[in-house]
Amino acid sequence: MYMGYLVNVGLLLLVVPWSEIWGMIVTQFPPGASLLLDSGWFRGLLSAFGVLHLLMVFWELVNPTLLVTPEHEARAQSQNSN
Repeated sequence: MYMGYLVNVGLLLLVVPWSEIWGMIVTQFPPGASLLLDSGWFRGLLSAFGVLHLLMVFWELVNPTLLVTPEHEARAQSQNSN
């Protein structure tokens, strides 16, 4: 479930700020907020956050920390000390 969240939100944040849908979303906000939301640096910030989510997916695929439980870790440490 965690990996699904990371992939979906990462792609959403990477693509949506640069799509036509973003213009429709921005028009629903007051003028001051829409200027902020429509600025290039804010869109880039959201896209960078999406890239961070996708990098976390890659990190979890390489280093699966979700599969390590405290019991598994304790068992591995006891085997290493023998």
